[in-house]
Amino acid sequence: MSSLLNRHVLTRTSSILTIKRHLSSAKFSAQIFKDSQSAEQVHSSHAAQLKVNDDGTQIDVFPRLNGLPEVIVTGRANSGKSSLFNAVLGRKDLIATSSKAGKTRRLDFFRVGAAPGNLILVDSPGYGNRGRPEWGLLFNSYVKNRQELKRVYITFNAKHPINDRDQQMLAHLSRTLFEVLSTNWATSLESGNLRLPRITQIQPVITKADYLPSATAEAQLVIDRFRKEIHSAIKLSLEDSETGRMGISSEELAKLMCLSPLVTTVRLNPPFGIESVRRNIVEACNLPG
Repeated sequence: MSSLLNRHVLTRTSSILTIKRHLSSAKFSAQIFKDSQSAEQVHSSHAAQLKVNDDGTQIDVFPRLNGLPEVIVTGRANSGKSSLFNAVLGRKDLIATSSKAGKTRRLDFFRVGAAPGNLILVDSPGYGNRGRPEWGLLFNSYVKNRQELKRVYITFNAKHPINDRDQQMLAHLSRTLFEVLSTNWATSLESGNLRLPRITQIQPVITKADYLPSATAEAQLVIDRFRKEIHSAIKLSLEDSETGRMGISSEELAKLMCLSPLVTTVRLNPPFGIESVRRNIVEACNLPG
């Protein structure tokens, strides 16, 4: 009985702490994104800049931005990622938008907050039929080598089901992040640290949620289908990886690596889900609140 009571107290205490952290991050995210005019583009990295050393290692072509935490945004072309993150930044046209696929052809770095800034949001080229191999190489180089990267946001248009391109991107992204995790794990073992290193997580974001069915139950079914298909794509990509040597299954790692989708739309007035994305970014960057 005492053990059960202890578990109840611990669970209740954990829930209270979670609520407090949630409220704190909500308040702090409002402060960070309040001064929208202070956000500005501070750098662009182009695929043509990519070079390798004689030993085959990648030369770092990305900027030094005071060690600020970073998040990167990707998504299928025309999934609404630029419009969404303009809304997150509180601007209409800071990040270039276009009805034509392939508008973004580089990595654009945006500082959030007045100089020296609070965090960096990185906009990347959309993937899909109009994507180019060199854009993918640029994105991969960033994800594999950028120490400041805290989370990867990937957008999905609520109007379109997950397709082969999405599954390929999710599989490729999860394998890349696992490769980073494996390298960090090996380094930890060499230093005598047996704890699993921090995992760079994937945060799916469903955009244009006004296209979801008007009935709540039907809309939830669509959201659940997105969640299950995203998780399945990541889990399958990790099944051939050596996750066991870390003491974790591919199923468990997929759950740790990929968070539940956020649901948003900027096509309503006011937009929906923007504060959730902002709060999520603040938590990912582990900013004090």
